[in-house]
Amino acid sequence: MCALVLGGCAGPAPDPARDAAVAATLEKLDVALRDGDDAGVRAAAARLHELGARNEDVARADEAMRLTNARVEPRLQPALDALRAALSSGDDELARSVLRRLWALGPTGAAAEIAAVYQRILEGRDAVAGLDLRAECVWMPDPKIAGGGTCVVRLAARSRDGVERELEPGPVTLALTAISMDARGNQSQGSEARSFEALSRIAVPAEGVGGVDLAQIPLELPSGALALRLSAEVRLRSGTVREAGRILPAQRVPVEHGELVLLAGRLLARGAAAPEDLAELAASPLASKRDLLDTALRVRRADRDAVLDSLCAFTGDAARVERLAPALRWLVPDAQGGADASTWSRWLADRGQRTIDEVHRSEPVLPRGLAPKYAGH
Repeated sequence: MCALVLGGCAGPAPDPARDAAVAATLEKLDVALRDGDDAGVRAAAARLHELGARNEDVARADEAMRLTNARVEPRLQPALDALRAALSSGDDELARSVLRRLWALGPTGAAAEIAAVYQRILEGRDAVAGLDLRAECVWMPDPKIAGGGTCVVRLAARSRDGVERELEPGPVTLALTAISMDARGNQSQGSEARSFEALSRIAVPAEGVGGVDLAQIPLELPSGALALRLSAEVRLRSGTVREAGRILPAQRVPVEHGELVLLAGRLLARGAAAPEDLAELAASPLASKRDLLDTALRVRRADRDAVLDSLCAFTGDAARVERLAPALRWLVPDAQGGADASTWSRWLADRGQRTIDEVHRSEPVLPRGLAPKYAGH
């Protein structure tokens, strides 16, 4: 097992259970408000008071209650229902279209207030879409330990559109998984998770990068292992984003996972494998499991999808798939394929079929009258 030891600049919550309950209740409040679930809004608001939530969270609950208790003109209800449905389904373009029509109807009172809330949600989603957030794993080697050092996990933030913003996330969870593999294809795995009440406000410049360090993890390649991969997943709960003087809700904030791979010295010296190397090697009847595994361990993260697509050609070749099993376990550890060739064959067949289906869906469909005509027909 790979022990993970965390130490970071952000301290853990003084009462993680209460904070997690508050965060979950806030999410229920937002969903209930979007869905028009009056009972859900009232229950969530009461629960937040019961939990002793922070002032700003209680204010959100009170505002939701005020909106829920207000009357809406019947002529505006269909538009509000359509807007709510579009937001719930994630169809932001449709939601914007409905919102424009709703404003054109001249809403007043509660309807105008609800429309303004939904508009802020959409503006917040636009602001979040302008952020590129990634968990980055920065390796700091220890000169005193061969192959050892510290991995600094950092939440890095960049602007996609050249707009300066500030992100203030809600509670944060950092999930770490370390997988090591030996020459026989045996895997060892360790995992750990840590929660933070909240991160400090992250300034995202118009150009360049901002961010915050989350953890420092001592790492060393285990004895007998050929490779070790550390994956870092950062999950951000709802918070706020500041843009051009406005404070907007930040919901569903995506963060790209981070990864660090340590290789045994002889593999590191060979450099990264090209995307076509593994399939070309697998096509040779002389290639051993060890040869294939050594190549898979050197595949760059960005090339894994292309490599897996190239291996779909061996779906019906049980002998080759059996030799590829250790390599596939490294490339897709979540598939739980083990050493069973039939399981991997099915997995490769399913992946290949999905690729074909995606290609077909992307092809244009011509009206019958516009179908191309060929010579002789």
